[in-house]
Amino acid sequence: MTIVATERLYIYDSYLREFAAQVVGRQVSDGKPAIALDRTAFYPTGGGQPNDRGTLAGVPVLDVIVEDGVVWHILAAECPREEVRGVIDWSRRFDHMQQHTGQHILSQAFVVTCDAETVAFHMGADASTIDLNRADLRPDALAAAETVANAVIDAAHPMTATVVTQDELAQLPLRKPPKVTEAIRVVQVAGFDWSACGGTHVANSSQVGLVKITGIERRGSELRVTFLCGGRARADYARLQALASGLATRFTCAQDEVLGAVERLTAEHKVIRKDLADLETQWVEATAAAWWGEAAPQGQQRVILRAIDVPVERAKKLAQALRVRPGALVILGVLGERPQLLFTRADDVSLNMGDLLRTVAAAGGGRGGGRPDWAQGGVPSNEALGVALDAARVRIMNDE
Repeated sequence: MTIVATERLYIYDSYLREFAAQVVGRQVSDGKPAIALDRTAFYPTGGGQPNDRGTLAGVPVLDVIVEDGVVWHILAAECPREEVRGVIDWSRRFDHMQQHTGQHILSQAFVVTCDAETVAFHMGADASTIDLNRADLRPDALAAAETVANAVIDAAHPMTATVVTQDELAQLPLRKPPKVTEAIRVVQVAGFDWSACGGTHVANSSQVGLVKITGIERRGSELRVTFLCGGRARADYARLQALASGLATRFTCAQDEVLGAVERLTAEHKVIRKDLADLETQWVEATAAAWWGEAAPQGQQRVILRAIDVPVERAKKLAQALRVRPGALVILGVLGERPQLLFTRADDVSLNMGDLLRTVAAAGGGRGGGRPDWAQGGVPSNEALGVALDAARVRIMNDE
């Protein structure tokens, strides 16, 4: 049976929150029951705007899609009724109305201020984006567009949505050509923007509340602009206010002084990091010299075989400091949650450290390998590390 295209009530009234309808079709969509109605106020995903949610006869609506003009409502459970009452999740709907209307205003503001066209729009759960056909916009251009957009919001321009004929369409200064040729709905921000759009919008630009650009990303020849409108912008302001207040409390200063406090702390941190790096270099050199002096010569070689409890990167620095000494054979086991083996040697020592490490790591239940002059691996526990080091000691003694 052919199902007649759904009458879409939101086209004429974005503020409609409840409605009655007749079930005209049923199917299964991705394992979920889905019903089609003769009329609906639920907006289906499309045009960069997510679908509405709510209930039909008390059953949650999970998703809304369109197939050949028929709007299908994906439900959380079966709905046995043939006549249903739909209730829109109003907080979600109004949020989408604010974001979508804000997008129209911001897109036209970019046209007005810097001749940048919007080529894509996406409304996310937390923020929305528009992609502009210019990637060369500077911060002052972004600020100018935002200022114009908020001036339009403050001016409380009436919003209208009208289905127009082709003759009427030809008389309108559309921001871009429509993607459809029939039943073209034009959303107008009075005196500022005319756009062919099937989405839901507020009745007055003032209800957008605020447009705030929060980020940009250059993507080839395009610029992706992230923005927030209305309730999302207010929530973000509250988040930033809490963050600024917390930082001011932490630094014991006024909010306006936080940046200066952070800059001072950053400068101090750089000095401390340099001092620590210098101290670590001195420690590494002193420790390497002490270990070298404690290692008894074995022919032309000196074997430094130790289990140490230091960060792996520091152990590597020790190994590097030791391997530059002629005759050095360095076998280090680094203790910790993920014990590591570091084997290296001087250029005048012929033992293949990659082969040696691979063999002794296997003895400890681990694995590893590397070059003849440098190898690294791991074992499952500190006990296994001891087994691997003992195996290395025996192997070196037997090779002498």
